[in-house]
Parts: sequence; C-alpha cells; structure tokens
Amino acid sequence: MGISDAADAAYMGSYDMSYTTADDTFADIHNLDHCIKYLNQSLITFGFPSALNLYSSEPASIVRTCNCIYSMIQQRQRDIEYRETANDTRQRLMSDMSRLEAKVERLTDQLASKERELQALTSKEQKAAAANRAQLARLQHEKDEFQRMVISTQQVRIQQMHELKKKEKDFIKLQERLNQVLLERKKEVKNSMDMLSSLQKEGKQRGTLLNKKADGDFCKMIVDAYEAQKQELITENTDLRNMLRSMQYRETCVTL
Repeated sequence: MGISDAADAAYMGSYDMSYTTADDTFADIHNLDHCIKYLNQSLITFGFPSALNLYSSEPASIVRTCNCIYSMIQQRQRDIEYRETANDTRQRLMSDMSRLEAKVERLTDQLASKERELQALTSKEQKAAAANRAQLARLQHEKDEFQRMVISTQQVRIQQMHELKKKEKDFIKLQERLNQVLLERKKEVKNSMDMLSSLQKEGKQRGTLLNKKADGDFCKMIVDAYEAQKQELITENTDLRNMLRSMQYRETCVTL
C-alpha cells in the first residue's frame, strides 16, 4: 500500500524493542477482553477508524482492522519524519543561536568599545569646550582691558590736545614777548650808541674843558653799561630759546 520497506523495518524494529519485554507486556490470555476494549476506546479517542472486532473472522472486520493498523503505521512514520524534521530544525536553531550568541557577544564588545570611544570623545570635547570658554574669557578680559586703555588714551589725548593748545597760545605769547624784548633791546642799544656818539662829539668840542682821564673814564662807563646790557640780553635770549625748544619737544612728543 505504498509503505517503504525501510519504514516497515524501522517500525517493526521499534515495535519489537517496545513490546517484547516482559515488563512492557500489555495483553495476555487473561485480560484480552479488557485490552481490546481499551484499545478500541483509545483508537476512537485518537481519531482512528471505528472500533475493531478482533475476534471476528469476517472479511469486512479484517479489512477494518488492517486499515486501522495501516493508519497507525502511517502515523508512526509521520511521527518519525516529524521527529527527524524537528531534530534538524532544533539543530539548525541551535546552530543559529550559537551564531547569534557569538554575534551578540561580538556586538557587545563593539558596543563597549564604542562606548569607551564615546567617553573619550566626550571627555576630549568637554576639555576642548572648557579650554574654549577659558580662551573666550581671556579674550573678553583683554578686550575689556583694551577698551579701557583706548578710553584712557582718548582721555589723555584730549587732555594733551588741550595742553597743546594752551602751550601753543603760550608759545605765541612767548614769541611775541621775545620779539618785543628784542625790539626794545635794539632800541636801547641804538639809543646807547647814539648817546655814545653824541658824547664823543661833544667831548671833542669841549677838549679844553675836560682832561683826557675824565674822558676815558666816561667812555669806559658807557662801554661797561653797554656790555652789561648786551650780556643781559644774550642771557635772556638764551633762556627764551631754551624754553622754546622745550615747548617744541613736548609738542612733538604729544603729537606722536
């Protein structure tokens, strides 16, 4: 009926091993009726054909018995195939599970490595951020200091400009004063020279009245007075020129 010899041999071998030992004996001549009843109930419970009449010699009953036994053999063969398939599936699943476990372990190691790298990068980033914040704070401080210095420089420059304007006014006044003094000194020198010339002429005309000694003393007095005025004028001019140079130097420094 389409059952292979190998399957038959496997089933019969399994049957021999299962039911020929004394400890596994199911039926004997004393409990045969009870066993037949139990078998029929079990067959119906597990979905096999209707109850069997094992005492009957009628062909129909024998056919039903044969069909039931054949169904049991088929069920046994399907069970064997299912077990083999289930075992193959189990082996394949175990192999897949081993690969997955190895993969999970590898991925876990990679994850731990990436976490360490992330921690290192995070620490490096935090250090860089702290350094940037410190540098920004330093630059802001330098900027504030520079702004204060610029403001202070501007204030000093404004003050120096005021002082420079004041010095320029003083310089103009000093130049005017210097010119005025020089003009007055020139007038005084001219007057002295005119007076000396006039006295010399008058002395020549009055030679009979004055002796030579008195004339020499008078001339010496006039010359001494002229020299004194000249020295005083030179000293004053020197002081004024020194003051002018000092003001020009300060003006140059302020401009720079």
